[in-house]
Formats: sequence, structure tokens, C-alpha cells
Amino acid sequence: MLVAIVGGPGVGKSTLLRQLGDLYHHGSYGEGEKGVWEPEVLIDIAAGRNAVGVTEYFGRVYDANYRDAAEHDGPDKVIFIEGARITLEAHIVEYPEEDHAGLRNTLSIGDSWNPDKVIILTSSSDTIEKHIRQRHRAFERVENMVRRFRLIDAEFARLAHEYPNTVLINRDGTEFHDREGLDHIIDLAGLPPFVDIPYNRGAAARED
Repeated sequence: MLVAIVGGPGVGKSTLLRQLGDLYHHGSYGEGEKGVWEPEVLIDIAAGRNAVGVTEYFGRVYDANYRDAAEHDGPDKVIFIEGARITLEAHIVEYPEEDHAGLRNTLSIGDSWNPDKVIILTSSSDTIEKHIRQRHRAFERVENMVRRFRLIDAEFARLAHEYPNTVLINRDGTEFHDREGLDHIIDLAGLPPFVDIPYNRGAAARED
């Protein structure tokens, strides 16, 4: 089972991906960030240029992850991937109208991905601003990130019904570092149960 986690910038996709991947022990594939991406990609994103090239680049990143994940998928597995075809489409809105035709041509990169479940994370702008400030990335300007989030988040909501097996989850008030928060997401998304690694307290349990 392949589960895609998507959403606007700063909504907590990467954190949820890592936590769920570790909880299920079946693997996860993130999109990366500074240090993983080609340096020129960050430069062009910051400058708002080469929209088609940037989108095609991330499409190829996702495609590599989907191809590898498909080789490790199985009936009893739940593998998490950051990004889906809807991600490429939702980001079109942040670029000028003259780039839209070229951007729509890049969507075909994701035609074969077909995750079994797509989780779209949404939230309030206040939550996004808090997360952006907490992660202190030098190349991110808070005001611009919040502006981008609002645009992209609205597109995810608009497009959600066009993509099968998609669930929209508002993560406000949900902490991905707590088991309660993870259980909440798993329940809302309708994911299969995970198997806890048992812990034997031994003598410590008897002392209690």
C-alpha cells in the first residue's frame, strides 16, 4: 500500500511522513530539502523563475521515489511518499498565467504513480507561520511562505475531489510527535493498523 502525504509548504508533511514511516517500519520517501536538491533549484524558487524547470525537477524526484517504492510494496506493507500528481498541479497557481500551459505538460510525469491513498494536510495560516519560524531556514521568508501556503492550500482543497482515494485533514491542534496525534491521522485517513514493537520492562515492572 502506497500512501502519499501532500499539502502546502510548512504544513508538516515531512514530519508526518517520517513519524508514520518509523511507526509502520515499512519505509518512507521524502522529497528532500536544502542539501538534497540541486542548488540552482533553490535559487530559481527564491527568484520565482523557471517555473516549468522547477516543477519538472520535482516531478522527476517524485517519480524516482514512486518507482523504487513500487519495488518494495506488498500486501502487508504501508509505504509513505511525500508528493503526488496533485502536488504538481496545486503548485501551478503560484506561477504567472503565461507559464501554466507548460506546467500542465509536466503533469504527465505523475500519470502512472497511482498511490492507494492521498492524505492532504491543511491548516490555518497561524499554524504555518509558527512552523516556518520554528524551523529557521535561511532561504525561507515567513511572509512569502505564508502567502504561498494560502494559494497552494486553496488549490489542494479545490482539486481534492478530482483525485481518487484522497482525504483532506486539518492538522490544527494535532501534534505529529505524539502517539495520540499519529493515531488521530491514521484513523481519519483510514489506514490499516500498525504493529507495535513490544517492550518488556522485566524487573522494573515487578518493582512498580
